[in-house]
Amino acid sequence: MTKPFSAFSRAAFLFLAATTTASAQDTPDFHMDCHAARTNNETFICSDEDLLRRDAQLGELSDRLYSFLDAQGKAEMAREYAEWLATRDDCEDSYMCNASMYSERITFLQEELDHMDAPGFAATASPSVGADGFGMVANAGIPGHNQESFPGMTLDICKSICVQRPWCKSIDFDRTNGACYVQPVAQEDVGSLRTDYPGNPYDHYFYAPRLRN
Repeated sequence: MTKPFSAFSRAAFLFLAATTTASAQDTPDFHMDCHAARTNNETFICSDEDLLRRDAQLGELSDRLYSFLDAQGKAEMAREYAEWLATRDDCEDSYMCNASMYSERITFLQEELDHMDAPGFAATASPSVGADGFGMVANAGIPGHNQESFPGMTLDICKSICVQRPWCKSIDFDRTNGACYVQPVAQEDVGSLRTDYPGNPYDHYFYAPRLRN
């Protein structure tokens, strides 16, 4: 159900206004523009490296899904995204709230793309790799292969621990308590990731320079 207009954040209103007045050939911008941050929460997201990576992944997945929709589907997606922006800005500078919002949205988009009847699409929908060499799969992990674990870490420190260990190919990071699980395997070694952990506390990060493919 569409939220009342009064519940929309300024960023969501401007996005929705742009998408409803644009021509049918225009594509909405699903990516954060930190040079034009319009809310306190957007400024907060722009100051956090992990949230920016999540935003980039969300933008990439949104662009791909949008490209497969018809005109009605594109209009519905634009309206839905505006509502999502409004809810995200209710996070009010909370990392946990924003991270959860991004993880849920990314999972939803990935599931939608998985169900698209698009030949060869699965190959292009693989997670993107950031400048630090890590790619991220939200709400996922590898059970039973933790070589080392560290409590109360930040994500950047957890990644650094992996990079410093020549055998490390991936980490699972617990968003709820900062637990860092360092692993000598990645999805290419175990076949699939586990995605049904209660509460979905983990995000899986693979270190691309050490993968075979």
